[in-house]
Amino acid sequence: MPTSYTDQFYVIDPYSPPPTGTALNFVNYTLTDENDDGDLDRFNNDSINGFDIQSSWPGDVVNVDVGGTIFSYKGTTFYLSNGTQVFTPTDGQALQNGNLSNASAVTTQGPLDVGDFGPPCFTAGTLIETDRGMTPVEQIQVGDLVRTLDNGLQPVRWHGSRGVPALDKRAPIRFAPGAIGNVRELLVSAQHKILVSGWRAELFFGETEVLVAATHLLNADTIHRAPRRYIDYHHLMFDRHEVLLAEGVPTESFYPGEYILQDYALREEIEHLFPEMIGLVDRGWEAARTVLGGQEAKVLCGDILHAA
Repeated sequence: MPTSYTDQFYVIDPYSPPPTGTALNFVNYTLTDENDDGDLDRFNNDSINGFDIQSSWPGDVVNVDVGGTIFSYKGTTFYLSNGTQVFTPTDGQALQNGNLSNASAVTTQGPLDVGDFGPPCFTAGTLIETDRGMTPVEQIQVGDLVRTLDNGLQPVRWHGSRGVPALDKRAPIRFAPGAIGNVRELLVSAQHKILVSGWRAELFFGETEVLVAATHLLNADTIHRAPRRYIDYHHLMFDRHEVLLAEGVPTESFYPGEYILQDYALREEIEHLFPEMIGLVDRGWEAARTVLGGQEAKVLCGDILHAA
């Protein structure tokens, strides 16, 4: 059964870009994964706004001048059956209207993985432990105090949110009540990291606690993808990468070390809203715990796996 997504695009071919200074205004198009296999490419009649995809080029870069500031977007370019070429970002950024600075193109085709549509975060309704008790994440505002595992109560410095289609690889991961010590169900995006402990963590990685992406903790029973047509995602940022309690489970806060240093638009937004953070998002950020990759995470995926 086909699955459709909506995302932002520039109408541009980075391989043969227009002259520097050309206006670029983003548009919203519908992408259709015709055979619902989790990627978009020239096979299986996948399409964008009703036009079949002829080829796809992941890794292209478009640099845009927005009011004198250069924003760099990395994404995938599609050649469509109507003769147009369109570019969509896959680095978690939101496109802005501006003028072309320059562009670069890859020479190898490949699919767009629908899991590349945005950064990790909490789903609306998730209860976060704050100084006033368990609070739905969408009600938490900048300046509110959130309880962290390492540094006690810490003020929220930035709260971002975004509504997205949540099917297939963009679907949240559902932890059933009791799966990792949670009383209620916990829903997070696939790349959101959970604090995990156990003898295997210490034996294989020399750490009593590690961070593991939710997608690497899937099992056939209590931890699984929970597709839905649309979902609101939220992320909370602090002065440092923190471990906070979501539904009683230690999980990560938004980690600028992974995203902001590559996301000029997000960095500009934060520094514009909160001038006191100028320089903060550009400094070196350290993860609150060692972060495991997919293969490393498999070592921990046994019956004794448990969250701290």
